[in-house]
Amino acid sequence: MSAADRTRPVFGAPLLLGFAFMMGVVSTVVFPTAREFAEAPAKQPVDAYSIAYLRVLTRANPRDAQLRAVYVRQLAALGRWDEALAALGAAPADPKAALSMRTLRLDLLLARARAMSEGSASRAAALEGVHHEVRAMLGDARGIGRDRVRDLVGLSLELEDPSLAARYCVELAELETEPLSRAEALGEAGKWFRASGDGARAAELQRRAAETSPDPARKSRHMMAAADTLEAMERPCEAAALLAHDAGVSSDRAFVQRATALMTSCGRARDAKILGRHLVAVAPDDKAERRAQVRRELAAGDPAGALALLGPLVKSHPNDLELRETTARVAEWAGHPYIALEHWVWLISRGKHSRSPQPEL
Repeated sequence: MSAADRTRPVFGAPLLLGFAFMMGVVSTVVFPTAREFAEAPAKQPVDAYSIAYLRVLTRANPRDAQLRAVYVRQLAALGRWDEALAALGAAPADPKAALSMRTLRLDLLLARARAMSEGSASRAAALEGVHHEVRAMLGDARGIGRDRVRDLVGLSLELEDPSLAARYCVELAELETEPLSRAEALGEAGKWFRASGDGARAAELQRRAAETSPDPARKSRHMMAAADTLEAMERPCEAAALLAHDAGVSSDRAFVQRATALMTSCGRARDAKILGRHLVAVAPDDKAERRAQVRRELAAGDPAGALALLGPLVKSHPNDLELRETTARVAEWAGHPYIALEHWVWLISRGKHSRSPQPEL
């Protein structure tokens, strides 16, 4: 064989070009492009071949954050959490893409932790990593959206961090456009701040929730929650003052009762009497409430007011000995001796005598 024969190519240039063209066509048909993977990840298969192909694509396009996210999700779909976390790499320069990558990282950390054995040291350590990520995402509510923030509230509670849940509720309230939803988020924040031991913030947020809510029943509920928190902090008079104005015009019996009880507990007898009269007007047929109001009238130094309530009670319960004796004594204090005499005579005619120096109700 001559030297010319040895140097002559086995395949000509046209044949090589044709072969390369055909391989390109086959690759295009068989393997999705990077854009196809990025735009329709749910349609792409999850198997060893797709993982290998995506690994090549991401190495060829290291700045394509969307493609990298697809690669990471496919690794996660196979339960390869550590590889998926390693593949995340550095955060993209674009703030929106960086935040998306952070939420994906949180999802991976949480999935990996939940896949570990209950009660194991490795699971506890993994959950601490999740906790760290959740804390780090505070302040990003506008970027991740309401649904995601709601998830983070639940996750914070799962991690036994009510203070963190409360902070996310505050962020959620800022995202809510409807007053009712905003008020509910503020109320939840107050509830979880109280659970974390921060009573002052809890009371303030419940008060804000009441101011925000357009629904009277929910407004009352938030106000009472704020008052309960203040009372638990041994600040009953602040709690009473918080409810006083609204209680005077409210038709919510439980709300008025709570305000009246707070007024009594902090020694504001006159205010308790005034609210109690409103309470009797709200529930005019409640005999127990009328008896309680008699005590409030007497505590406020108003026997005439008490006597006005006792008359109808005696008519309803004419054979109640204690009620008769109370009415007789209160009538004396109120300067109505004839009314007092009527009841004393009734008691004596039945062989009953005073058993105590003070009236009982």
